[in-house]
Amino acid sequence: MEDGDWPGAEEDPELRAWIKQFSAVLGHIDGVRGDAIYDLGQAQKDANSWNEMMNFHGIGAPLTAIPVAGDAIQRSVDVATAEYMNGLNAKVDAETRNNMINHYDNGEREMYAVLRQTAKERGPSPSELDASPGEYEDGLRPTAQQWYQNGIKDADRKMGERY
Repeated sequence: MEDGDWPGAEEDPELRAWIKQFSAVLGHIDGVRGDAIYDLGQAQKDANSWNEMMNFHGIGAPLTAIPVAGDAIQRSVDVATAEYMNGLNAKVDAETRNNMINHYDNGEREMYAVLRQTAKERGPSPSELDASPGEYEDGLRPTAQQWYQNGIKDADRKMGERY
């Protein structure tokens, strides 16, 4: 089989429409899951803030009653609990960031794996899939990426994250 002989070597409107729909749906799903990952991180930071406030009041408030040194001790408790909370929040931010990176990397890998498998089922050899210029490399892959991003953005808009 020579280059251009397989179905889809030329632009295939049906395949292109399927790729757009599939990529947009995967983008929507990944957008919603990404929002959930972010929200879970924010909820953990909120819990850290609540615990910091409770520790500040629970430990620091009784110390205020100590004559002369009470206020200074309570301020030390405030500094210590705030530092502790900031450290916990920095860990939560790093974990959330890593979870988001892994999540979207996995989503893109899944999209490209399905795209490649679908294209292979339509006839091209692996070398034809990687040929540039070529319909797969220069047409379908960028289309899939664009529609995946469109799905993410649309999910964000529908969840009130973007306007």
